Amino acid sequence: MTTVRDPLLTLTGIVKQYPGVRALDGVDLAVLPGQVHAVLGENGAGKSTLVGVAAGSVTPDAGRITLGGRDHPALTPALARENGLALVYQTPALAGSLTVAESMLVLLPEQVRPTVDAAAAWTAEHLRELGLDIGADQLVSELTAREAHLVEIAAALATRPRVLVLDEPTEALGPDETNWLFDRIRHLVADGTAVVYITHRIPEIREIAQTMTVLRDGRVVGGGPVGDHTDEQIVEMIVGRSLDTTFPAKPDLAGADVVLAAEGLRGAGFDELTVQVAAGEIVGFAGVEGNGQRQALRALAGLVRSHGRVTVAGRPVALGSPAAAARQGITFLSGDRLREAVFGDLSIRENIDALALPRVSLLRTLLVPGRERALAGPAVAALRVKAASLETPVGTLSGGNQQKVLLARASIGDPTVLLVEDPTQGVDAGARLEIYRVLRELAARGTAVVVLSTDAVELEGLCDRVLVFSRGRIHAELSAANLSERDITGAAVLATEHAVAAPEPQARPANRRKLLGGESQAVLMLVLTVLLATVTAVQAPTFLSTLTVGQLLLATASLALVSLGQLVVVMTGGIDLSVGSVVALSVVAVSFFGAGPPGYFAVGVLVALAAGAAVGLLNGVLVSRVNLPPVVATLITSIGVVGAAQLLRPLPGGQADDLLLAALGTTVAGIPVVFVIVVLVGVGGHLLLRRARAGRALRATGSNPVSASRMGVAVASTRLLAYLLGGALAAAGGVALYAQTGIGDASTGQALTLASVTVVVLAGASIFGGTGSALAVLATALFVQTITSSLSFLSVSLAWQYWIQGIFVVTAALVPLVRTRRRRAPGAAVSA
Repeated sequence: MTTVRDPLLTLTGIVKQYPGVRALDGVDLAVLPGQVHAVLGENGAGKSTLVGVAAGSVTPDAGRITLGGRDHPALTPALARENGLALVYQTPALAGSLTVAESMLVLLPEQVRPTVDAAAAWTAEHLRELGLDIGADQLVSELTAREAHLVEIAAALATRPRVLVLDEPTEALGPDETNWLFDRIRHLVADGTAVVYITHRIPEIREIAQTMTVLRDGRVVGGGPVGDHTDEQIVEMIVGRSLDTTFPAKPDLAGADVVLAAEGLRGAGFDELTVQVAAGEIVGFAGVEGNGQRQALRALAGLVRSHGRVTVAGRPVALGSPAAAARQGITFLSGDRLREAVFGDLSIRENIDALALPRVSLLRTLLVPGRERALAGPAVAALRVKAASLETPVGTLSGGNQQKVLLARASIGDPTVLLVEDPTQGVDAGARLEIYRVLRELAARGTAVVVLSTDAVELEGLCDRVLVFSRGRIHAELSAANLSERDITGAAVLATEHAVAAPEPQARPANRRKLLGGESQAVLMLVLTVLLATVTAVQAPTFLSTLTVGQLLLATASLALVSLGQLVVVMTGGIDLSVGSVVALSVVAVSFFGAGPPGYFAVGVLVALAAGAAVGLLNGVLVSRVNLPPVVATLITSIGVVGAAQLLRPLPGGQADDLLLAALGTTVAGIPVVFVIVVLVGVGGHLLLRRARAGRALRATGSNPVSASRMGVAVASTRLLAYLLGGALAAAGGVALYAQTGIGDASTGQALTLASVTVVVLAGASIFGGTGSALAVLATALFVQTITSSLSFLSVSLAWQYWIQGIFVVTAALVPLVRTRRRRAPGAAVSA
């Protein structure tokens, strides 16, 4: 049993090892009630990993966690939350596809969570009490970075936490929001809450914290009462290293011509950047991560939208265009080598020559291997790239050698301006020396070099000048007289600027999602179906006969069920290519029970559903546990399942008897009962996705699995459940298809795989996950099936039927691409 002064959170001997780095090495931390405990350290010191361990999003390799008097070898986000710990991440752990109110339902523990019906009103009232002007029904994806941070803070406060952990909480906040947050912290502390405050900013520590712990390279290197240490002593503890790396000599740049000039450059996350870089000069961009320096560097490369003026050797550069920047001689080297820079499967030769193809080709068409080797060979030799040959795949090289290959690519292009992001990230000490030498040699040719780095030692030794960013602006310019690691780090952590105001989004249509209950896509599809049916009936009146309509609805039933199963999977960010094969297996399985009494057939239905669920479970295991890509996993199972169906029924058979067919074809007011059941399933699916906790988990997982996990969603289990439901619904689609055909045929149902994807996308779901409507899928399945039926009644040739259906398939594939382009279009972008 704890006393009032016992720590509410204790971390003892915490160890966390990642490949090649020991992020935490025996860290101890004890946080007392009624106290703000600051945790400081440079980028990479282990602060965020420590936060993850406390919150349950990171599992330690060793150590003990004591929360509220109970020992835990490890926590999960949900368990930490249920035990009174609330965490506000530096990057908000919110899923973009959920509304603010739905996010509250996921984030809040059971004891304070409102009901689904009361969630919107409760959230609106909670935000109003906190003085936050944020709509409860807004999608998280529509929020600004500032609003998202405030929502996560509001959720944390709503839990009435015994321990509150704040990871860089003021990075996206302005002065008013920061003061508001500090007032809330003071009230919590007065009530006995323990607060862990992660930051780089010493002025904030002075204002809000009583004690501190300093991390460096994954270890605790100091701490104690804040008032017992001067700012200089805190900086010394944070830095704690000497300049022990040999750097090339720095030249005298007096009188050098200006090559790169930016004036009043501004964009999302940075403002009023004015800088000049001379020929032969290396200028560093420094600052605590997330203060605008990275966006500013990428704006100079034309990779993000910006406003202002940029010139190279006096020539203006069109902003927001990487191609325009490249034409003016600007070369950018990304710090994310594997995703944005190297072609891992291509050879060293192919990577180096990638930006010089006209020089190594004949008539700019045919690559000449001799020219390629002649160009790449000397660059590789000069950089001492360690590889067996020029044909070695770059993906097999070490990080340092990959970076050398990128520098070789840049060097053969003789860049006028070289922008380098994190040049030695993940690089060993020996390779660092080579990289520093090459950067200085490139500068000696007259290139203007800008280096962004989180390593103050590197910036001190390599750069002629360093610009320290703080909250989107240049806080300090350090040159030879005061260019030291201490000064760089001190300028960053002692900065007091307020954050650059987040750009206001364009006006959002009020109550857009309330229109037609948020089911405008479903209504649109129903309207199109009615119009198409009317046009067809004018040309062929029998199209609306009872028999035709009944057959149309039966066909729709099977397509709708399979599409609903596909929707559940797609919403998690996956895809199921096995649904057509599951339909075939289901049709075959149920056909063995088609000649008996109704009870016997019911057993067959259960067998078919169980088989579909088993296939879905296998898909889920392959995707969520084995981590196979969904396309690969479900394609493998699709082949196996259709093979099993063909073994069971090499030839069509298992004809349903007349009584069973009559029962399956029962209608109510001309509408098949099977279709009515499918509609009820769709309505149930709608309620599941919109009102149930499982539905929120599905949408959160597909929107952002990392954020979903941090919110407390069991991502792997959610994906497993999605594939299981998808398989069961596909099997149900097979049963509906058997009700239509009355025969077991292993070759049937394969077309439903592509058709289901078409329906899901036309129904407005994103193929990248997170969104979708069961009601829209029902309506779209009816629309697609109506197209197929009407084409036959209109006597459209078989060739044109394929063409027209193909057009809809292509349209379905293009819909997400068009949406993405609209979001990225200049008109949709935010102006600074």
